[in-house]
Amino acid sequence: MKTAPFKICPTCSGHWKTLEDFLADPELELSGYQVNFADLKGGLFYFTHLPGNCGTTLAVPVGAFAGLSKRPMLASHGRQPDGCPGLCVRNELNPCPVECECIWVREVMQIIRNWKKQTA
Repeated sequence: MKTAPFKICPTCSGHWKTLEDFLADPELELSGYQVNFADLKGGLFYFTHLPGNCGTTLAVPVGAFAGLSKRPMLASHGRQPDGCPGLCVRNELNPCPVECECIWVREVMQIIRNWKKQTA
């Protein structure tokens, strides 16, 4: 039985068989995050596909990265806690100092950003 690839680029047809292949590709860069407060795993990570003339932005649901963190996902309350710097709503990719419902997503973003890339 043939399994579907993790992701296919709609512009250049580049494809990645697994999540690990996707994260290790030096021609992919995490470029954004769209929060979904009603369903945090339903938010989107955006990646830019860098080679040649491609430049496509690929959207991947946050839930596709669920296995990257052992931290439990907290229940969503759909509001910012006291002291929240608003990084999620401003599309900031840096770590957040506030322990809130989005902390799991923030941790996964750092895992993605620090993933060891393949060498040519």
